[in-house]
Amino acid sequence: MTEQEIRELVAGQAERRALASAFYRDPDIYERDIDHIFMRSWLYAGHQSEIPEVGDWFLFEFAEESVIIVRSGEDEINALLNVCRHRGSRVCVEQKGCSKLLRCRYHGWSYDLKGRLRAAAHMPDSFDRSSIGLKKIHAEVLDGLIFINFAEEPGDFSSVRDGLADCLRPYRLEDTKVA
Repeated sequence: MTEQEIRELVAGQAERRALASAFYRDPDIYERDIDHIFMRSWLYAGHQSEIPEVGDWFLFEFAEESVIIVRSGEDEINALLNVCRHRGSRVCVEQKGCSKLLRCRYHGWSYDLKGRLRAAAHMPDSFDRSSIGLKKIHAEVLDGLIFINFAEEPGDFSSVRDGLADCLRPYRLEDTKVA
């Protein structure tokens, strides 16, 4: 279904009526919703207790994307696309782990916990490693809950924080642990 056909379907949708079946079943509408809604929204990715120590990481999988959620410092969590910048292979293949470096198994390229390229096998000495790190995704922590956003320029997280903080505070989620 083309973008124009989707717009026409939306425009023709009667208010207070069940949605046309295409809204539920059409793969093009599904992909459009993923791209226009979810890839631009703050998504819950996990809890900080899943990565208690520096070097701990886990994978967050959404749609076609794989993201490494890693504790890169005592009070620092990074979200990095799980795609090696050399040949596009997955850097992390297990669901979780702990390491000082994130190493691609394909050609051995290694990245630090902030996504900076540290070793690039088979590359000349003149190769500039500084500009080819793992792509960083926006990440925020609210009461122990880790949220990520794929957008280049995401909406301000303060609106999410303001909307959830009062609801979450009584549960003290920052002190909980995921088993």
